[in-house]
Amino acid sequence: MEEINKLAQEYRDVLAKVQERRVCWHQRAKPFLVKHLNEVTATYPLNWKAGANEMMQSLEAVYLVFDHEPSGIIEQSPFSVIQKMKIGGFLSFSQTRNGQIVVWLSFPFIDGMNEEKPRSETIETIEPEELTEKYVNDCIHRFLQEMIQWENDSRDEIGFIRHRDVKQ
Repeated sequence: MEEINKLAQEYRDVLAKVQERRVCWHQRAKPFLVKHLNEVTATYPLNWKAGANEMMQSLEAVYLVFDHEPSGIIEQSPFSVIQKMKIGGFLSFSQTRNGQIVVWLSFPFIDGMNEEKPRSETIETIEPEELTEKYVNDCIHRFLQEMIQWENDSRDEIGFIRHRDVKQ
C-alpha cells in the first residue's frame, strides 16, 4: 500500500504541475510572446507577421509566419497559366497537452510542387518559465538562418510533381 500511496501523491503532483504551467502560459508566457514577436516584426520589416492560434484552449500557439507570395514559378498550358505560390515558413511556440511549450519551425514550400507535407523541425520543449527574451531571440535567429538556407539551397528540387506529361 505504501507504493500505491507514493504513486498517487506523485500523480497529484504531476497534475498540479500541469495546471501551474497552464497558468504561467496564460499569465506570462503567451502575453510576452505576443508582445515580443509583434515588436520584432515591427522592428525588422520583412514579409512576416506575428499571430496566435487560439482555437483550442490549453493547446494554443504564438508564432511568426512569412506571408504567402508568388514563387516566380509559372505553370503554363495551352489553356491556363498558374502562378505557383510559396507558402512561407513559420516559427511556433506551441502549448502541449501537459502545458509545456514546444518550439518548432516549418519550412516554406512551393504549393503543388512537392508530394510530401512541408518539412518541420522541433527545436526544443521547454517549461513556460524558461521563456526569456534571449531564448526567443535565439529561436528567431535560428529560424531566420534556416529560412536563408532554404532560399539558397537546392535541396527541394528533386521529387517535384509534374502535372502534365510532355509528349515529344
